[in-house]
Amino acid sequence: MTPLIIDDFLPVPVQDVIHDIMIGPDFSWRFSDYSVSMINLDEYFHTDAPNREHIQLRHSFANDDEITSDYYKFIEPLKLIFESHMRTKVNLIHRIKSNLLINQRGPYIQPPHIDTLELIEQGVDCLGYKTLLYYVNDSDGDTIFYNEFYTGEPVGFLTEQQRVSPKKGRAVIFDSNQIHSGSCPSVNDTRLVINCVFGI
Repeated sequence: MTPLIIDDFLPVPVQDVIHDIMIGPDFSWRFSDYSVSMINLDEYFHTDAPNREHIQLRHSFANDDEITSDYYKFIEPLKLIFESHMRTKVNLIHRIKSNLLINQRGPYIQPPHIDTLELIEQGVDCLGYKTLLYYVNDSDGDTIFYNEFYTGEPVGFLTEQQRVSPKKGRAVIFDSNQIHSGSCPSVNDTRLVINCVFGI
């Protein structure tokens, strides 16, 4: 499917609650020294655009149908509205996590990847998953979508399809095996997203 871009995916008061919780002093983040993967993905797909891994903070809300955060109840509307847009029920919450990127040195683009990345390491394809990418705040740091999908065989050189700019309340729904890159902010201090991977 072509990525579906929906502004004001959540009602504005819910957008505000999620934003305020995630920038609040009680919300916990875990440090990661990489943003995509510890493995080199060039043998699967690559781009000639300068890119690199970035320091990233993460918070897990759910993993393999298990709720992993006391804050899950605040972001559960993402799943419910996703089901409404897709007109189907979620059979599996593969994961829901938030990512916080801070303003760092360039190059600003992350390595291209898919959202069921661990399946590459297991040698299994990743068909049947949908990603809901929700932007928590206004920021720079576009998400770059490529025309190519990973289905188990090396793809090679990637061609850019479109860019989506972070805007508070905006969501993008796409096939989880569509190859894409996030970007680190170069103007704003932070870029906050919630990444949901659903089996339907």
